[in-house]
Amino acid sequence: MVTNYFVMLQESSMMHRLRPLAHALAWGLVLLAMAWVAACSKPSAPSEVANVDGQAILLDDFLAQTAFMGLGKDPQALSPDLRQAVLETLARRRLVLMQAQAKGIRLEREELDREEASLRRGLSEEAFELTLIAQGIDYDEWRQVLSQEILTQKTLDLLLAGQVQVTPDEIRTYYQEHAQEFSRPEQVLAQHALVPDKETARKLLQRLTQGEDMAAAAAELGVTLPEEGEPTWLSRGHMPETLEEKVFALEPGKLAGPLSSPYGLHVVRVLARRPASKLDLAQAADEIQRRLAAEKKEQMAALFIDQMRAKAKVTFNAEFAASGKFGTPGS
Repeated sequence: MVTNYFVMLQESSMMHRLRPLAHALAWGLVLLAMAWVAACSKPSAPSEVANVDGQAILLDDFLAQTAFMGLGKDPQALSPDLRQAVLETLARRRLVLMQAQAKGIRLEREELDREEASLRRGLSEEAFELTLIAQGIDYDEWRQVLSQEILTQKTLDLLLAGQVQVTPDEIRTYYQEHAQEFSRPEQVLAQHALVPDKETARKLLQRLTQGEDMAAAAAELGVTLPEEGEPTWLSRGHMPETLEEKVFALEPGKLAGPLSSPYGLHVVRVLARRPASKLDLAQAADEIQRRLAAEKKEQMAALFIDQMRAKAKVTFNAEFAASGKFGTPGS
């Protein structure tokens, strides 16, 4: 009995000492199991298609860019050359955006809103949404890519500011070599509305005759005006011939409609006319200066990015670039 008693005490003491260890092991197994489940359920890390000086460009970036460009979201549907071109575009843009971050250059929301409004001018909300659907991109993706493009251009403009110069001799030479571009044909300044039927045209004409603003009257009648109703200078050769003859026959201040064309029925108001003419050098100088400055800025921006590209460490996922697919790990 004594022996058994001491044996029982030893076993009891051992169990007492092992119980915390058993609990620890049990909790360890539970935590290990939870970690395994979490690892199984956690999405895999995004696929890296390129790397620019340690910054990853992900598959999602690539797909958003191709959709923004109207190329869809199937990398395998693109040719190897086109995939490579998109990767290069993303890498070069990333280099400029890294400069923006380093220099503290930011894009303000108002700048993005203004550019978006400009791009959407003349498009109804429905037409814009259908355009995004056709491109296979949602609004947030589209706006994100747009913001990157605008910030890229803003950064280049600021970094290269003051470096673009156009001399009087360059302006004179350009005018001599492109003189025909400064011959202006006869033009009329007009507003026009494309109306669905003759009854709508009659109602619009009646309100315009009473002195109403065309944009306001058209909006109330559910008629969309090109250029948001802003008057546009029109030249011959840019509209159906029968419509052109009637529009150019109108005197300033006169209305006409409904005028028929292959596009439908039109209501037109002519606001002003100007005869055919040729701009002399003094008249064309400002336009030439803008053209040459834009060309030089584009060339300088390309050179600036080329120089950054040459110094940067840029790598592309070779398997993805070649096939649009990712190889198995270790391949």
